[in-house]
Parts: sequence; structure tokens; C-alpha cells
Amino acid sequence: MIRGSKSVIAVSSLVVVGAVQTVAHAKDVTFGGNARAFAMGGAGVAVVDRSERSNAINPASLALTDRKSKLSFPQIGVAAHGIPIKQAYDHLIRNPSSNDAVSLARDFGNQDSSFGAGVAWGLKLGHNDITATGIGEVRVQPNISLINWSNTANGNVALLTGNERADIIGAAIYSLPIVGVAERVSPLGSPTQVDAGARVKLSRAMYSHYVVNSTNIAANTGAAPAPEMNGDSVLGKNGIGIDVGFLVHPAHHTGLSGAIVITDLLEPNFRFNGTDRTGAAAKYDLQPRSITLGSAYENGRVLVAADIVDITRAYGNVQGRTGIEYRVKKFAFQTGYSSARGFTAGVGYRAFQIAVGSRTPLEIAQTLRF
Repeated sequence: MIRGSKSVIAVSSLVVVGAVQTVAHAKDVTFGGNARAFAMGGAGVAVVDRSERSNAINPASLALTDRKSKLSFPQIGVAAHGIPIKQAYDHLIRNPSSNDAVSLARDFGNQDSSFGAGVAWGLKLGHNDITATGIGEVRVQPNISLINWSNTANGNVALLTGNERADIIGAAIYSLPIVGVAERVSPLGSPTQVDAGARVKLSRAMYSHYVVNSTNIAANTGAAPAPEMNGDSVLGKNGIGIDVGFLVHPAHHTGLSGAIVITDLLEPNFRFNGTDRTGAAAKYDLQPRSITLGSAYENGRVLVAADIVDITRAYGNVQGRTGIEYRVKKFAFQTGYSSARGFTAGVGYRAFQIAVGSRTPLEIAQTLRF
């Protein structure tokens, strides 16, 4: 346990400084669910957590909870990059229209932009849980001609050159249900406890791609579906995925712990043949198999976690994620850093948690690759 005012002040200062820097540049906000891990840079697969705030990261952590049944606290997350959250919400949720792809290209064609949202809610049944989740993202990909027009023409369609183009690509996955189960696999009374868990996901994936040209922008006409859509507005696939996880920790729960999580050990095969912003053929695998390793150390009021995410490079470069939490009475304060997403911060009061970040690092299981 950390003792002495100097140690407490040092840890508190580290958390506060990270939080202030993150809040000042926050673009993503997450409430509930895994917000605690998001606030710690996305790290946490090895956290020994009996408060049930990290279960969705590593299914093995279900073995740490009691045998009671309860409804989990819902998770809601939104993220916008290159598009202010309010405008993205207006375009995609509050006032959607058949010409939405064109309005996105016209209003946010000055740079690559994206908007995403995720929700999760479930029921815990002892060492099992049943969850429903959904995550979606829309990306605006303008070409250089549209970027130049957006930055210099002030919306004057008379200055369009005819070469302007934007690709509006969207993808979403919703899972209903996700069934999780976990148990201790080490002998009873062993000083080191080993937990194992798995989640089976019945999911549906959706993919959409529209191409906006200068004529669409000038006349505000509906964009055309990309060639791979074959005239449809949305392509869909059903699939089954299985995540597995292992957690090794002292039986008394404090100290050093380690974990491994394999996301989509059984892949749902959410692969779509599409095209990129140049019109060239491209293949999008929305949720490939990924492996993450993690460690954590808890001593008194302080928790430190570090993960090596996606060592199989299924989603791109290997990511490093670190985070720290300091608890005082019923409050918890977190800050963290992800090599791919930047700084994060958060605060919790009992079961309620909120996290903010410049780009919130959603765990691989809630990330779309396209």
C-alpha cells in the first residue's frame, strides 16, 4: 500500500495533469460500461476487478464476480474526428435525409472525417452474462479537388471544377445476444488463481458506400451507390464470433497480474469486397482475429495497467496502452495513454464512470476495420 503524503500527492498530480490535458482536447466521450478502461488509455485486460467495470474487455474476469444476478450499467459512446460532434449528430441521427451523403461531403469535405457511436447493455447471471451491443462508424473521404474547393470557395458551387469527389463509407455491427461464461480453472486454495472465459457473439454486419461528385454537390442531388453495392443501399452479413480470455493473478487479488485475450478466435467472417477512394478494388474485414497481452499491478489505492494490443497486427500497427487509477473513498480518477489514440482521462463514482479522450481507444472487440 502506498503510504506517505508525498507518494499520494505525486500520484494525484500525475492523474490530474493527464486529465486536464485530455479534457482540453476531448473529442470522444464514453459513459458507463468500459469507460473506466477507456479512461486508462484503453488498458485493462489484466485488471483484477471485482466491481464489474472491466468485464467486457476480458471475458475471464467474469469469474471474479459474485453469483448474484443484476442488470449492468449501460454504456454509450460517441466519437467524431474532423466533424464536430453536434454537426455529426445533426447529420446522421437528428435530421437524416436521402441526400445525407452529399451534405456530409459539402459541409465536411475539407479533410478526412469520421463519426462513430456505440451502445452496450446486458444482464449478469453469476459468472455468466448476456449482452447486446452495437457499434457504427461513417467516414467522409474527399479527394484533393474537393478539399481545395471546401477550403477556398466558401460553399460557392459556381467554383466547382467538376473533379470533386468524396467517398462516404459506413459500417456497423450489432450483436444480440452475446453470451459470456467464465470460471476459475486453478485448484482451490492455490496461491495463484487462473480464470478462463469466453463470449459467443451472434452478430450482423452492415456495409454501405456512396460516391459524391461535383454534380451532386452543385444540384444537391442524391449520391450514387459505389459499384460494389450493385444498386443496393446496404449490404449485410450474419456471423458468429467467439472471444476467449485468460487471467492469472494472486488469489488475494492484489499485486501483479497477467492476461491474454484472443478476440474472434472464431471469426464471424465479416468480409466485404469494396472499393477505395480511388475506385480500386479493396477488401474490408470488419472484425478479424486479434491477440492482446496485458499486465496490471494493484497496491492500495493505486492501480497501474499496461497492454500490448493487437500483436497479430490484424487492425494495423501494434499498440501500446498504459493507464493509472487513483481511488479515494467512493471516487476513482484515471488517466492513460495509447500509442495509436493519445491521452485519455476519466472519473468514476461508485458504478458510474465517464471517460474522455482526443480519440477514445475502444477495445478491439468494439472496433471496425475498414
